[in-house]
Amino acid sequence: MGSVRLVVQVCVLWLLPCRTAMAEGFSLVSYNTHGNSVTDWSTNSEQVRAIGRQMQFLQPDVVTFQEIPLTNTWQMANFVTAFLPGYFLATNSGTDGFIRSVIVSRFPVLRSAKWLDGVSLAGFGYAGNFTRDLFEAEIAVPGFSQPVHVFTTHLKSASDSASTSRRAAEARAISNFFANGFLTTNGLRPFVLTGDMNEDIARPVSGSGQPIQTMTNAAVGLRLLTPTNPANGSELTFSIQAASMTRRYDYILPNVLLAANVATSFVFRTDLASGDITPAMASDSETASDHLPVFVRFESPFTRPFLIGSITRSNGVVGMAWETVLGGRYRLEQSTNLTAWSVMATNLVATNSSFRFTTNSLSDQMFLRVRLEP
Repeated sequence: MGSVRLVVQVCVLWLLPCRTAMAEGFSLVSYNTHGNSVTDWSTNSEQVRAIGRQMQFLQPDVVTFQEIPLTNTWQMANFVTAFLPGYFLATNSGTDGFIRSVIVSRFPVLRSAKWLDGVSLAGFGYAGNFTRDLFEAEIAVPGFSQPVHVFTTHLKSASDSASTSRRAAEARAISNFFANGFLTTNGLRPFVLTGDMNEDIARPVSGSGQPIQTMTNAAVGLRLLTPTNPANGSELTFSIQAASMTRRYDYILPNVLLAANVATSFVFRTDLASGDITPAMASDSETASDHLPVFVRFESPFTRPFLIGSITRSNGVVGMAWETVLGGRYRLEQSTNLTAWSVMATNLVATNSSFRFTTNSLSDQMFLRVRLEP
């Protein structure tokens, strides 16, 4: 009988401080910038400079901004040039006529789209329209086998009965979008929802329709994270401009794949930050917005070593099974001498936590290796 031998080759990349092009993951900030009714959104504005200095310090790979003034959206290009040079910019979000969302990314934005922009909420329990939209940027993150879909939204504010009902209906519309739309064709891809949800899951308003719970139910595939400020342990994000903070309105809700690969998360507050935060200043949080930014870093699930589950040979058929990452693409290669390798199969896309491949044995002695494709 011939023998079947296995060689596994996996490349592990470490994240360097300089954040080289081959990143092992990506960092994300969600930030409501309090731009409603603001007329000066230029880089000469102290508010805009305070926002920019924080982004320079945090150096996130992706930022989802809510509440950018509609009439000043064009100035976001100047913001990127001044504070995040080289970043890509997506601005084609929906709007309520006053404010909108903007997404900036260190990595290429493959496409961006607005969803649910002003749509009727009649089918979701409210006689009215979606206040703004659900904005999406599809981003090519280095080292990821699949693009990352970053979504952001800004739900209806206020605690009166009509606003509370409208906000809950918007959450149901978003949940329906994911469960019955996006996931039907993109279920293998990493995605995350961010934004100002205008409701605190731990301190709900009277008559709450539980919008956060709605968007994190199992059918939607999103998970609740609870980042806190490292200085005081608080998850509150609103309002830094008031006498005291009372609410958590800002969320980053990753899908199951990303939620299992959270490296770090925190609420950023300059007046409580320890150590050197240059170029940011202690007063920047209060100057910039009434909300605090939320930061999360995700490790790449696609660059971790994986285990071989089994390898078999029977009646001339070779079979091999190995651990996989949902959505990962794998390549199986063979050799008779460990020097020259040929491809047996490529673009083997994982649809669950393991993959099994079988083929006819081409030689009495075979060496096999499986590789995770970039």
